[in-house]
Amino acid sequence: MTIAGLLVRGTSLAFFMGLFMSDAGAQYYLGGQAGWTGLPYQTDTIEGMAAIPVSFSAGYNLGARGGYRLGSWRFEEEYSYRHNNVAEYGEANTGVNGNRHTHSIMTNVIYDFILGWPVSPHVGVGIGAMNVSDHLSVPTSGTFFNDSSWQFGYQAIAGLRYEINPYLALDLDYRYLATTESMFKIPNTRLYYRTGDNTNNFVASLTYLFPPSPPIDPLVTPSGGAP
Repeated sequence: MTIAGLLVRGTSLAFFMGLFMSDAGAQYYLGGQAGWTGLPYQTDTIEGMAAIPVSFSAGYNLGARGGYRLGSWRFEEEYSYRHNNVAEYGEANTGVNGNRHTHSIMTNVIYDFILGWPVSPHVGVGIGAMNVSDHLSVPTSGTFFNDSSWQFGYQAIAGLRYEINPYLALDLDYRYLATTESMFKIPNTRLYYRTGDNTNNFVASLTYLFPPSPPIDPLVTPSGGAP
């Protein structure tokens, strides 16, 4: 299955489940998020030639999400952007600088443990697609890398939610977001290098929950009278 097909099926499933469950008391929501992103040590591998270690500075993430809550379950679509600058490229100081950044579109399913406390824990998983971009420059040679690649993405989610009031919630999450391996072209050659972008993320989000629709009474007609 292609990445586009996976996204269409995931989004369609979330949408139709929302329509199906809306009469059962689903509460729709929108939220914004931001936080810290760590991209661990990676290796850029040129097939049959070299393996170049790359380290990255701490970075950041920004995003938005929307979905619906039904009891303890949340079903959502999430967009997020992540950015990390190159800290060291190769074992010697080569003067390489640049960044690795991603745009991701994920379909998430989250389960809230309702314990009657002010703060409730939750866990979840997500699948989708990520556009991974590598932006590198080598001042000594004038070489400039700027390539991107769409990849399958998946994430694990664990966190805490504090409901400020019935319509506003604060989430603090840890999210491990990973992709299949990306392949980028080396400028002015026929060579490619393979690399990864598996990140650790601490994310804070503020979510607005729309008032739930009142349950439909089957004994009352739309005009308000009895059948």
